[in-house]
Amino acid sequence: MVQRVLVISNMYPGKENVSFGSFIRVHVDAFKRYTDVEQFVVANTDQRKGKVRLICKYTSLLIRSIWSSISKRFDVIHAHYAFPTGFIGLMCHWITRKPLVITVHGGDINNLAKKNRLLFKVTAFVLRRAAAVIAVSTDIRNKLVTEFNVDENRVHIINMGVNREIFRPMGKSETRQKLGLNNDKRIILFVGNIIPRKGVLYLLEAMRNVDAADVQCIVLGAPVDTGYMNRLTEITGSLDADVRFMEPVPYEEVALWMNAADIFVLPSLEEPFGLVALEALACGTPTIATSVGGLREFVRDSETGYSVPPRDSAAIAEKINHILDPDNREEVEVVRERGLGVADSFSTEKQVRRILEVYRKVS
Repeated sequence: MVQRVLVISNMYPGKENVSFGSFIRVHVDAFKRYTDVEQFVVANTDQRKGKVRLICKYTSLLIRSIWSSISKRFDVIHAHYAFPTGFIGLMCHWITRKPLVITVHGGDINNLAKKNRLLFKVTAFVLRRAAAVIAVSTDIRNKLVTEFNVDENRVHIINMGVNREIFRPMGKSETRQKLGLNNDKRIILFVGNIIPRKGVLYLLEAMRNVDAADVQCIVLGAPVDTGYMNRLTEITGSLDADVRFMEPVPYEEVALWMNAADIFVLPSLEEPFGLVALEALACGTPTIATSVGGLREFVRDSETGYSVPPRDSAAIAEKINHILDPDNREEVEVVRERGLGVADSFSTEKQVRRILEVYRKVS
């Protein structure tokens, strides 16, 4: 019987970075709420970069993880991301002989593992030695099997779940009042780290061709890449559109912003799963997302949301204009309702129970 699980993560919300790895905390909280399993978290909460800082924080994570695995009795070790946390989890497995489960979120195999041949080999080595590997999308599962030669019988597709107690429909006027927003603007919202692969540039370019004059575009996220942020600032300066950049907010507050918005846009160039778009659907907000990665599994064009090709500003603008057009109100409402239904099938309760079954299978 599984009672205690050591969770190792290279990202987790802290006092200074309230949104850093918030999706990991969602699952930990869900385990407390829906199961009797106790999860003990050892994580990195520092989002800052730099070679010396990286060495220090991962050395600390390694020491704390090994010490916890020895000093406390766990039934399963669960590492989020194949490397470096999966490798740390593997070391804990070697010491304690407890089964290792690794959740692959995408960046670990799509980006980090492909930086050089050594990282690829180490990542593959770690993945093949896990008792089970959880892929957050079908796309990730296929890459694990075909590119990293992970036994397909040990790979489980379990998407990141939506906390339906937080992400749910609320009154637009009510949420705007709480956030201090005016009701005379129609809001287009983006939420996420401001980095090139999130495609914010294409959303801003799309604003040139949005017909309505009463539209405000709000970009809510951390400017992780300074050079990219400077480029976005230049583009914003050349626009007639009303664009507002905002710092990240606590996880629970994101739901308020999504409910306050008229449209949510996720213009990613790549997206392992795209939980933030699913959260927008759960709030009943019409959602536009690119047809990449895991987004294709739940954002179906004109059915549950609106799908556009990546790097296509014109397509984004066309979808925005379509949603805002009063003549399309009934159709948009039908799509919105279907999106809510999809979000229900991805609730955190359902996903953590599936993870629990994986724990039981390997222990």
